[in-house]
Amino acid sequence: MKLISVFSAVCLSANVPARSGEVPPEKMVSASLLSAASETSWEPGIKKTRKKFIVVLGFSIPAPGKIIGCRKDGIHLKIGDSSGAGSASSDYRDSLGSSDPELVMETEHWVPSPAARWVSVKGNVSLVTGEKEALSEGALFFMKEKKEERPLVLKGGGLMDDGRPGDVKTTLNLKWSLNKSSGKIDLNVKLSSPRLLGVEGVTLMKPDGTPVMGRNWCTSQSPGSGGLSLWVWEWDYGLDPGEQGEIQVFVNYMTGLHQVDVPVDMKFGLSGMAGETSGK
Repeated sequence: MKLISVFSAVCLSANVPARSGEVPPEKMVSASLLSAASETSWEPGIKKTRKKFIVVLGFSIPAPGKIIGCRKDGIHLKIGDSSGAGSASSDYRDSLGSSDPELVMETEHWVPSPAARWVSVKGNVSLVTGEKEALSEGALFFMKEKKEERPLVLKGGGLMDDGRPGDVKTTLNLKWSLNKSSGKIDLNVKLSSPRLLGVEGVTLMKPDGTPVMGRNWCTSQSPGSGGLSLWVWEWDYGLDPGEQGEIQVFVNYMTGLHQVDVPVDMKFGLSGMAGETSGK
């Protein structure tokens, strides 16, 4: 059984300037509180209940800049309340590379004191941002074999260890099969990289410049997901049989990458429980 208390969280104060010494003011990142919730769950036969507090933060950057993601081990945030009790967040989930960048924080075995007047979030988030979009050179696939692989250099597409933008050597894989039930060609394009990239998508074209119009679905995974040691992006297409043949794959990606350290110091009041849901 699970009980979720969703609080109306009113931000009382926030100190979230976010710029590194190399980032101009127009590239500053701002952080905001999106939601806060307390969750308590228990099971029959288990005396101790499980408690956790969930905070969702949103991040934004002025156009044409874009938030790409977070540096490895780049999140250092702590949650506390007015009673002096606090807990370092034990789990993070993020969608920082999406059109609405979010970071979800969860504390394990801790919720704010019933007498708490406010909750605070303090610390630092190290983000990677990009300045403008670029298009890679085309990688040509012949589709004579069911699986093909091509190297592709994304010029200026990575953030090097010294903090400067640089070229990244990536790998493009293409595989296809005939879907007997639909009569279409199932096409999969996979991009693998040793570094975080600001991948915006791929463009498929015939050698004469005619776009391949098959609908696509995209997924991505970071190192550590399923034992991966690389960053991976995949696109699945459904093509008409007439579109089979030579295809050029171009990658849309962000350049001008910077590391931006975002100091977070916000405090929000909990004005009571706004709703409850229960279920297994």
